Amino acid sequence: MRGVRPVAGLHRPGEPLDGGESVRVPELRSLAAVPGTVPGTAGVPGTLAETVVVPRTFAGPPHLGSLSESPLRGTLAGTAEGRVHWLDPTGAPLADEPFDGRVLAGGGEIWAVGSERARRLTGPGDFGEPVELPGLDRCAVEGERLWWTSKRDTWLRGGPREVDLCTRERGGMTVCAGSLWISVAGGLERVSAWSGEPRRFLRAPEGPVPFLVCANGVLAGGGRDLFTLAPAAGAAVRVTRPGLKARLGLVVAAGKHIWAFPADRPQALIVPL
Repeated sequence: MRGVRPVAGLHRPGEPLDGGESVRVPELRSLAAVPGTVPGTAGVPGTLAETVVVPRTFAGPPHLGSLSESPLRGTLAGTAEGRVHWLDPTGAPLADEPFDGRVLAGGGEIWAVGSERARRLTGPGDFGEPVELPGLDRCAVEGERLWWTSKRDTWLRGGPREVDLCTRERGGMTVCAGSLWISVAGGLERVSAWSGEPRRFLRAPEGPVPFLVCANGVLAGGGRDLFTLAPAAGAAVRVTRPGLKARLGLVVAAGKHIWAFPADRPQALIVPL
């Protein structure tokens, strides 16, 4: 398959990546990280500190960005058994607190999102004030801001202003290249991540699709095939057809690559952008 590289033989849950002793933690149902978990990578395809944990032997020098003083820098968070678990870069537990939901990362922050409520993680064992999300449908994290839609109506909320999307048929949602993107029938709705103003509708090969992610400023989405575009460069939409028999079960953005996991087999397809 041109442009797609299959990878199998992933590490088993609980198996240490660097050959050290494993630390017992619950089986996590979701996992998120902020920059600093792995300060840098060299020669490891598809890795990015915010999304993929790699052996520390591959890590580069410490990152000296604007997030260096963040209380969550270098922290992993996961959810299991009705609790949020804070972990250090080795996977060792730091703290845990009750919360029934999943964790999502973006813009250097991690949010715990439940069925109708969310809380930002402000430090190991600490939450920010709860945000009510009645009828939550989809959401996307952008630092201290959480964009979201409700199953009860057609409005986008969480930004500087509410925006009527005029449709309840919605798919994946993500922030990329200064915009919030929402997959809908026929293409992508786009809203300024700064002002909340609607921008020009962009046609896409599929829609709505369940997965929409941002990898190094490139937007990618799909359900069976994958389409990508670089908004800042104004490049045309590119379609990758991996020839899967089943639809995708998960799509992860990782550096300059997309990791696409078919729903019917334990493999990842690495798609270079």
